[in-house]
Amino acid sequence: MAKELILEIGTEEIPAGFMRDAIDKLSESASGELAGNALAYGNISSYGTPRRLTLRVTDLTDNQEDRSRESYGPPVRIAFDEKGNPTNATIGFAKSQGVDVKDLVTVTRDRGDFLAAVKKIKGQKTEKLLKELLPRIITGLPFRKSMKWGDGEAVFARPIRWLLAVYGGKTIHFNIEEVKSSSKSRGHRFMSPKPFTVSGWDDYAEGLEKGFVVLDQDRRKSIIEKGINDLAEKIGGTALKDEELLETVTYLVEYPVILKGDFEEDFLKLPKEVLISVMKNHQKYFPVLSRSESGKLMPHFIFVAGTKARDERVVAKGNERVIRARFTDARFFYDEDRTMPLSDKIGKLKDMVFLSDLGTYYDKTERLKALAGVIGGQLGMEPLTDVIRAAELSKADLATQMVFEFPELQGIMGKYYALLAGEKDGVARAIEEQYMPTSREGDLPGTDIGSVLSIADKLDTISACFISGLIPTGTSDPYALRRHAIGIINIVLDKNYHLSINELFRASITAIVDQAHGKFADSQDNILTEVSGFFKERFRNIMISDGFPQDVVEAAISTQFDDIVEVKRRIEALSEFRKAPDFDSLGTAFKRVVNIVKGQPKGEVRDSLFVEPVERELYLSFINTREKVDEKMSERNYPESLSIMKTLKEPVDKFFEHVLVMDENAELRKNRLSMLWEIRDLFFRIADFSKLST
Repeated sequence: MAKELILEIGTEEIPAGFMRDAIDKLSESASGELAGNALAYGNISSYGTPRRLTLRVTDLTDNQEDRSRESYGPPVRIAFDEKGNPTNATIGFAKSQGVDVKDLVTVTRDRGDFLAAVKKIKGQKTEKLLKELLPRIITGLPFRKSMKWGDGEAVFARPIRWLLAVYGGKTIHFNIEEVKSSSKSRGHRFMSPKPFTVSGWDDYAEGLEKGFVVLDQDRRKSIIEKGINDLAEKIGGTALKDEELLETVTYLVEYPVILKGDFEEDFLKLPKEVLISVMKNHQKYFPVLSRSESGKLMPHFIFVAGTKARDERVVAKGNERVIRARFTDARFFYDEDRTMPLSDKIGKLKDMVFLSDLGTYYDKTERLKALAGVIGGQLGMEPLTDVIRAAELSKADLATQMVFEFPELQGIMGKYYALLAGEKDGVARAIEEQYMPTSREGDLPGTDIGSVLSIADKLDTISACFISGLIPTGTSDPYALRRHAIGIINIVLDKNYHLSINELFRASITAIVDQAHGKFADSQDNILTEVSGFFKERFRNIMISDGFPQDVVEAAISTQFDDIVEVKRRIEALSEFRKAPDFDSLGTAFKRVVNIVKGQPKGEVRDSLFVEPVERELYLSFINTREKVDEKMSERNYPESLSIMKTLKEPVDKFFEHVLVMDENAELRKNRLSMLWEIRDLFFRIADFSKLST
């Protein structure tokens, strides 16, 4: 008979950032435990609020399925002697399994026939198993940070205060430290703190509703979103859309109450990014934008309270006092920072450490000036004055009071302070754009100067971290180097920048080594190899995730990997080329050429050593093909280059059909290999065809 299981873990308030993962992991863990114990069920669902994680399992069987277990013994060929009597190995195996020899059976496995003991295991009652499974599910939930409480050893995101465990209307009894499971849940901490008894999902859901708890996180999110939008519309504006903030607020409350607050219009003289940052990042408020003046902030904010108030205006005034104090501080910092031009802050960077082994942000700024010049030079930017000036000012806002108090505004405030100091608009915008993109799908810099500065900043950070040994491992990447590499790739591809990535990393690493007075010079080449491999891996992953076949990507990046715009174009051309109906036979011929020359000597091809007519025919075809390919490759026309290379298939096939490459005559053998080497090198201008699956 199938029954329903309800598990609720009542806690102190769990951080909002932990909740989504915890809810998902609760379902995954329960599913794994039930399946691993042969317990059939209908559906599993999980829910969460700041004070509880809830699991619901429907149609959970009340008895574990009966099953059998096989234990394997000796091979049949040594299990019995010539007279058919069991050997010592068989007798010992039967004894270890607690069965008679006559009860052993023969089973066929990959390596032959073996004796086996088959034991029937009767399924246990689900109620009994749950007493072991539920504590394991609870204590096994992973969190980014966990804690102990009291004198116990159990760890969880926050202290566990109660446990509800009901199966088929009955309590499943177990303990987590001093907390005993029961059939009682609790409502809202302040509005309905008294416990109520649960026998099934209906009365559990009803009890929570009466107790001012919206359990379903998706429903809670919808209530909040609608309430915010409705209230914003009521005051003639629109709420700033922010999915991350909405998700956070959803896990800050059990019962959402949507309220509005106001602030003085005089604060609107501050840069709107400052006001938005204070409201969003520090107070979890939703800014309100004007409908009539698109994008302009209104002197209002919307916030989500977690408790009903007798007088909502009192609650609003309390939040208004908080935001007013924060805005006043921000205005003070803004006024103080403007007493001197941004360029005067550069000297203060000498006292701000970038990485302990690699100096200060002033040192980093000097490297960025040089590296931005190298990038601008490769791109043919003239003059380089603006891009170098942007690099010079790029980190100056780190020495301002505003950015010290609100680090998330770095770059943004640099832009404002640069404009106030009379810097060019392009220079000011670049200071802000240097941190773009902030994610794989994030906005890219809009200007060339900003793009160059962003690339330079990320190149320097990656190089510096690799030199310092701060290399990403597994899921650990504290300096976001993977994101920086992806950012460089996205910018370069979006802007169609033809850059030598290897030269740029070499320039970046050399600048760091020079500043360190040669300290890392001995390992400079190894670091360049490691950084290049790291960057190539990010590019490989992006291409594959964009839908290009893995073997095509591998074939293209295995030959030449420097100008990634051209690498991607070769990948695109090769992806289309392999769709041709005759690609398999063509690919086989090309791969044969590539494979046969591996590890073989390479020399100059001599016409006088051609013996068979097909040798000369192949070489003449190759010379003709190479000339045409050279022309198309100079135009970076990879599809046409591949189409021309395709004409070599027939002479290559004839060559292999009529000529023994590995001839006993050393001169003939080397000459034939040298010709194939030249053909192989022509293929490799596009890709390593031996890596393509056919």
